[in-house]
Amino acid sequence: MSEASPPKQPAGQAPTPDAAGTKPVEAQKHDRPSRKKHGSGGRVWRSLFALLVLAAIGAGGYFLWHTLQSMTRQLSADQETTRQQLEALQQRTDQLERHVDTALTADIKTLQGRQQDLEDSMASLRSELTGDARVWDVEEVATLLQIANDRLHLEREVAPSLAALQAADRHLQALKNPALLEVRRLLAEEITALRGTAQPDIDGMAFSLNALIQGIDRLPIASAALRSAGSTATAPQSGWRGVLHDLWEKLRSLVSIQHRGKADRPLLSPDERYFLRQNLRLNLEAARIALLRRDGQTYQQTLRSAQEWITQYFDNDAPATAGALQELAHLQQTDIAPSLPDISGSLNALQTWLNGQKSHLVPRTSGATQP
Repeated sequence: MSEASPPKQPAGQAPTPDAAGTKPVEAQKHDRPSRKKHGSGGRVWRSLFALLVLAAIGAGGYFLWHTLQSMTRQLSADQETTRQQLEALQQRTDQLERHVDTALTADIKTLQGRQQDLEDSMASLRSELTGDARVWDVEEVATLLQIANDRLHLEREVAPSLAALQAADRHLQALKNPALLEVRRLLAEEITALRGTAQPDIDGMAFSLNALIQGIDRLPIASAALRSAGSTATAPQSGWRGVLHDLWEKLRSLVSIQHRGKADRPLLSPDERYFLRQNLRLNLEAARIALLRRDGQTYQQTLRSAQEWITQYFDNDAPATAGALQELAHLQQTDIAPSLPDISGSLNALQTWLNGQKSHLVPRTSGATQP
């Protein structure tokens, strides 16, 4: 079988694709020139477009370069202006620094001068306060030393005077002032001297005398003394002479006359035993007062008078009388006014130091008050 040829199309009509969608060969042949024409035109347009793009890029680059150059010149100008401003600011800063340095230096010198004045004033004030406190403490020591001297030389009391000296030494030790070492040396000597001074038991001796006074009423009166006193009595008188005689006897009972070198004689009648005992009581009271006053001479005299009075007018064989005479003899053996040492050296040295300190404090105080 022969293949059927495709049907021919009339002239003037475009060939139609076959059923498979392919063009006829003649149509394909007629299409090739048109494709060549269209391909060359696309390339031209693409070239033109590329040239336009390149021109645009070049114009943009030029504009960007020109802008960057302008910005660079502007930045350079700004930098120069900023540099000039910085130089001017640096000059002003230098001037201000020099001015501030000059002002600060002057102010610092002024403040340093004021600070030095203030420190001097504070040092002067501290010195005054410290000096016054030191003087006050030492004045307390001087008061103790004065008390010790008064108790020793005016009242002859060794124990209180020694206690005052020891208290003064403790105060000086607490002060720890080397300038007062000489005072402490003198004070140590005075304390040693007082410790070596006899200290009679004044209170105990006063109690013994008081016991003797209380026991006077128990002392028996000797009968021989009564007879001796009775034999010297004159006969009673009448009238105005009797009145004068009685008055004279009463006066004699109130007065005791002592003759040096002679034994005391009672001025009382035998019947007036009360006055006999009262006279002895007055002697012992006088001895006790002299003991408390540290009056050694009066103390010894009154004790001897009481001893002679008891020996002459009381029964010496009685135990009470013997005991009283023995106690009186024991009391006479004690020296109630021993020689006392001089303890004024430490007080004088301390007063001299105090006077020197006060003389130094007065000018310093007056100088501190000046503007």
